[in-house]
Formats: sequence, structure tokens, C-alpha cells
Amino acid sequence: MKYLLRFIALALVCSTATSFKLYQEASEWVFERERKGIKIFTKKSKWGKLRDAKAVMWVKATPEEMLRLITDFENYHTWMTHCAKARIVARLSDNEYIVHMILNAPWPIKDRDCVVRIKIMRDEKTGIITVTQTSEPRYIRENENYVRIEHLVSTWRLVPVNGGTEVTNEYTSNPGGNIPDWLTNTQSVETPLHNFENLQVKTKAINPQKQ
Repeated sequence: MKYLLRFIALALVCSTATSFKLYQEASEWVFERERKGIKIFTKKSKWGKLRDAKAVMWVKATPEEMLRLITDFENYHTWMTHCAKARIVARLSDNEYIVHMILNAPWPIKDRDCVVRIKIMRDEKTGIITVTQTSEPRYIRENENYVRIEHLVSTWRLVPVNGGTEVTNEYTSNPGGNIPDWLTNTQSVETPLHNFENLQVKTKAINPQKQ
């Protein structure tokens, strides 16, 4: 009995150590690519074999100017890859919204939609603006034409740096349905890269005198 208890204790220690190691591996960002000053990182997601993405860039614009871009929901389709349409479902306050988005998927995969709660937080001392987006899949009724995305978390961090803004977006999602993990992962680098390139163009368009 004494040896059995020792074995169980040892197994628990090994299991805990393995779990901690896996957690560390999953929580560490890995650099993937840099283009036009945009850096892309990925890490293992908590959802299966999917990968989370992080994009970082610096732009010659203020945090408030960048905030206006990333909260201009009706124009998401002009810069957000795969976004066909976005609209505000509810204005909960000046700094909190519910937004519904429709996302195009390549044939024969069914298009997706998602409902997200968006919260804007400002740090008056540092000037940092944080925008969080979390899925609220039950907020509106599902449409049979789309697969509802159940799990999505996105965080934007806008930090005033050197007369401009360091823009960081961390994104994790499980598109659900029958999309293979490997296919979803092929977009974990290209999608945020294209989105940030499009935001760079928009930033230059609204502030040509600053370029």
C-alpha cells in the first residue's frame, strides 16, 4: 500500500509538471513573419490544434484616430479579410456595443457569422486604449444561412509611442463546423498580416500630412 501511494504521488507530480510545460508552450508567442513593419506571432490555442495570432505595428496616428478606424463597424468590409458585413446590434453605452459580423468562407465551406460584445477602455494617465471583443453567440437568433462562431476573443491595444501609436491585436477563435484545423491555421499568419496592411493604407488616407 505504501508503494502504491508513492506511485500515485509520483504520477500526480509528473502529470502536473507535464501540464505546466504544455501550458507554458501554449502561452508563448512564436515569431512567424515581418512585412512592411508588421510583425506576426502565433501560439497554440486552447481550442484543439488551432493557433492564436498576434499582430504588431507602429503607425503615424494617434490612439484615438486608430480607435475610430477599428470601431467603424460598417466599414469593416473595406479592411477586414473575409468580413462581408458588420453592424451594431445594440449600443449598451458610449464604450460598449454588440456587433454582428458576417464572414465569407471559401466554397464549399459555409459562411460564418459571429456576435461580439465590444468594450472600450481608456487609461487617462498613459493614454493607452484597449478594445476587447468577446463572443456573445446567443445574443441574437441564429440564421440558417451561416454557422455561428461560438468562441472568439480579440484584444486591441493602442499605445502612444514616438508621436504615433503601437497597434497590437491578439486574436483567438474557433470557427466551428467542418473546417479542418490545418485549413484554419493556414490563415493564422496571412489574415492578420493583410488586415494590418489594410489599416496602414487607411491610416495614410486619413492623415496624409503626417506621412
